[in-house]
Amino acid sequence: MKKVVIFNGSPRMDGNIATILNIIARGARDKGAEVKFYTLFKMKFMACLSCFSCRLNPDCAINDELRAALQHVKDADSIVVGSPIYMMQVTGPVKNMYDRFFPLMDTEFKPRFGTKKMVTVYSQGMEDPHMFDSYYKYTAAMFPSYGFDLIDNIVFTNANDPESADRNRELKIRAYEAGKRLAM
Repeated sequence: MKKVVIFNGSPRMDGNIATILNIIARGARDKGAEVKFYTLFKMKFMACLSCFSCRLNPDCAINDELRAALQHVKDADSIVVGSPIYMMQVTGPVKNMYDRFFPLMDTEFKPRFGTKKMVTVYSQGMEDPHMFDSYYKYTAAMFPSYGFDLIDNIVFTNANDPESADRNRELKIRAYEAGKRLAM
């Protein structure tokens, strides 16, 4: 059975990002995957301390809820990260999580725990879906060092409307199909 770990980096528990992540989860489950879902804004965790303990050991020295989630990422076959774009970037908890993924790479900046499929999901208020392409590419540059193979980057617009994702049939189909691909 494939294992998928999903991180919701939105402060809105029932907003657009949650809608799409839940559809991805359904697609993965329908293909037989086990799905573990984390909502970062509900978790208690610290930012990276830059202690470099993880350079010597394949684990984070900070013992909090994110460290426990990292254990699931290590064992996962796939990972999904969703975030609204605020001030042209992912939310603070997502950035902190990416920093805390440092133990996933070794001292040569190569993956310690194999390669995992990855899907990113971003929502934005701006109508141009390519408005932040350079940021998405910049952020994705770190993924191979973690062992993440980005198979889809789902970006949807007009996200200031909290129901825009739910009304977008094409987006929901794409999300469901992405979930199925994560489970294969």
